[in-house]
Amino acid sequence: MRIRRWWSTARLRLRSILRFGQVERELDEELEFHLHHKIEEGIANGLSPGAARQAALRAMEGLEQQKEAIRDARRVHWLTDFVDDAHYALRSLRRTPGLTLFVVMTLALGIGMTVTPFSMADALVFRPYPVPHPGNVVTLVGTSRENRFDLFSHREYLDIRANTTSYDDVLASTALVAVGFSPDVGMPARVRTAMMVSGNYFRALDVEPTLGRAFRDDEDAVRGRDAVAVLGPDFWRHEFDGDPSVVGRTIRLNGRAFTVIGVAPEAFTGMLLFSRPDVYVPLAMADAFSTNPRKDFFRDRDDREVSVKARLKSGVSLASARSELAALATRFERDYPEETADRGAAVRTRIEMRTQGDAVEWKFAVIFSVLGIVVLLVACTNVAGLLLSRARTRRREIAVRLALGAGRFRLIRLLLTESLILGCAGGLGGLAVGYGGITLLRRFSIPSELPVEIPFRMDGRMLTASLVLALGSALVCGLAPALQSSRADVVTGLKSADVDEPGQRRLWGRSALVVAQVAMSLMLLTASFLMFRGFHRAFLQGTGFPTDHLLLASFDPRLLQYDADHTEQFYTRLAERVRGVPGVQRVTLTQNPPLGLEDFERVAFVPDGLEMPRNRETFDVSMDTIGEDYFETLGIPVVRGRGFLASDTADAPRVAVINEALARRYWPDGDAVGRRVRLDDASATPVEIVGVARTIKYRDGDPGGTPFLYMPRTQRQVSRLVLMVRARASMADPIALMPAVREIVHALDPNMPMLQARSYDDLMRYSTVDGPGVAVRLVGTMGGGGLVLAVAGLYGLVAYSASRRTREIGIRIALGAVVGDVLRLVMGRGLALVGLGTLIGLALGFGVEQLMNAMLFHAGGVDLVAYLVVVPSMCLVTMLATYVPARRASRIAPTQALRQE
Repeated sequence: MRIRRWWSTARLRLRSILRFGQVERELDEELEFHLHHKIEEGIANGLSPGAARQAALRAMEGLEQQKEAIRDARRVHWLTDFVDDAHYALRSLRRTPGLTLFVVMTLALGIGMTVTPFSMADALVFRPYPVPHPGNVVTLVGTSRENRFDLFSHREYLDIRANTTSYDDVLASTALVAVGFSPDVGMPARVRTAMMVSGNYFRALDVEPTLGRAFRDDEDAVRGRDAVAVLGPDFWRHEFDGDPSVVGRTIRLNGRAFTVIGVAPEAFTGMLLFSRPDVYVPLAMADAFSTNPRKDFFRDRDDREVSVKARLKSGVSLASARSELAALATRFERDYPEETADRGAAVRTRIEMRTQGDAVEWKFAVIFSVLGIVVLLVACTNVAGLLLSRARTRRREIAVRLALGAGRFRLIRLLLTESLILGCAGGLGGLAVGYGGITLLRRFSIPSELPVEIPFRMDGRMLTASLVLALGSALVCGLAPALQSSRADVVTGLKSADVDEPGQRRLWGRSALVVAQVAMSLMLLTASFLMFRGFHRAFLQGTGFPTDHLLLASFDPRLLQYDADHTEQFYTRLAERVRGVPGVQRVTLTQNPPLGLEDFERVAFVPDGLEMPRNRETFDVSMDTIGEDYFETLGIPVVRGRGFLASDTADAPRVAVINEALARRYWPDGDAVGRRVRLDDASATPVEIVGVARTIKYRDGDPGGTPFLYMPRTQRQVSRLVLMVRARASMADPIALMPAVREIVHALDPNMPMLQARSYDDLMRYSTVDGPGVAVRLVGTMGGGGLVLAVAGLYGLVAYSASRRTREIGIRIALGAVVGDVLRLVMGRGLALVGLGTLIGLALGFGVEQLMNAMLFHAGGVDLVAYLVVVPSMCLVTMLATYVPARRASRIAPTQALRQE
């Protein structure tokens, strides 16, 4: 019965909200009916119509009073009060359009500058996987001393899947690989992206294709048997115009025919952050796509190319899953000591995977989000100061309301309603500002061989964040003015209108807000200047070799199913013919150019004659596979020994070149030339060090001194290589050589695609100018916005203080005070606040500097230049903000000031 009554009451209350006008008309009709009935009773008892009506009204205790009592009984008066407050607030705000517009613009700026970095942090850290029930999807990783987020081999994946019970299913995938795609036989191949996945990939992720079907487990069971493919939605739409009949069609990938069996849904954007696969193929087809030709993908336990994910079973804890996987890794180490020595395994959450220590993207997002919140706080303090000033001008209104019986809580609700309206309007403006910022970030292009998608977007999560920020801003901005206004003294308010009483402690609230604004703005400016200085220092470090007059062009003969012999012949002929092009000075080949976007390969090595520590069997070092004339083409001096020669063939003794950093680390007391190392393990064929090259900058953010090893491509087969051409100094732009290079490639094989073709300066521009420039501009915009808001707040405080002291200033001038006296009087308070805010801002700036040094620049100490530039600049600007209203106050006419109430 109680539930039925509650439901009936809830329905009536909901009806009174949604159909307010109809319910009010029904209430009027009902009360009029009762009134008419009582009037008829009075007339029947001998009263005149007028007397009968008066008696009926007295008996009903007044119509309006009855209406209020009935409305209160509905318990929805809070909504009607809110509507009334909103109507009054809108009328009140329309009377001050300038103030309203400034407040809305200030909040829009603060919210928009917060939403933009929030979208970065959400995409890079917090956004769930685009699959149903993403919370129970975890990543399984291998661990070692050098890498806490390592991949697994295919054999290890199969063992994990067969020997774990903590998961509903375990799935595997590889990194994106470039493939040669052609829709029909005989058509030239175009470069697209593919991902190899396990047969249970879509089923384990609970993803149903839009068309056709997903892979079956048996289609991933036999090596090379089932050449089937699932298309990505964007690829299907662009390449096949969204044709539903694509299912069953044959396409060619890397020269092999594949049958299309399905199309992935639009909502499934893949499990990668910056890329969407064009095509999914089974892991069983790895022979056509594997990136490591020196390993057998299906048999070698140390060919680790597979990323493993799993869905936790309901009721299984993360700790239990981790214990089970760790025990399995211990068994691997016991059963396969050579391939899995000193290796463990761990279960990582989505956030742990996205916040790996070597990934800098999320670090930028976190720093930008913190600074965005600071900008929003500056905006809120500015608005709160303005509302405090406005509240003082409404003292008589508030006093009248209190005198008529309004409660303090009722007044706070009224004033907070105004703040809520301003916050919502600012939130809408913030959406526009945030959308513009996200759009600008999405236009940023990354010069990569594979297509890169910027994942920042204005989605439902960002709309929710904007709503929360708007409501939070309304609360922060309006609470202090509302509380202060509700404490107003009725007698004083009715007497003094909007003039402060002598001796009263005035402006303490606005003063605190201005101090906070100055401190936070100084911190923002310091952060932007520190970021600029950090990137500028990295730029001034240089690369260690000349970067001008260099041309890059990438090739991957695997796209056309070249074997090792054909690959070698192609690169040899390509280099020989390009050397004969007029204007070419040097030509070489490399697996990864310095400062490129791809990670260098890492190789295990053991130096001969060096006693290894007890707890390890090998060392790790970054390496590159290069062609002859590499050091001469790039201009990297070989300080001892020699570089690679044409005689260093596959049949010749194995040789290597190391850099000075590697030589100093392992042979600090002698010459490394002539020493031997063994790659991969201690039993491998020895490799003689024939030269020591100067240490250069290998990757953006590299602090320098990174140990490095070079191997000749003739002794270490690599399919994908980059052609590097040094043009003669007489040629202004190396891009002018591109037509001749294309013609040579077309003559060697008309179907061979060039994955990327650009000058080295273009690559350098991204890593040293464009990429850092985006970060500097974003933080600089935040700093500039914070400064503008702080200056506006300080100017408003000084101007308001001067206006409240107009009579006092007039008396002082009448008694003989000169301009300087008035300037000191008015500016003194503002400059004192600036000084206090500067001290607090210096402490905050120092904290931000330590955060940046730890997360981005890997530096220490304090950058005194940044503070010597930012602090005086801040002081000059804030002094100007106090001088202008002070100068205006010094020109007050005493006669005019003395007549002011």
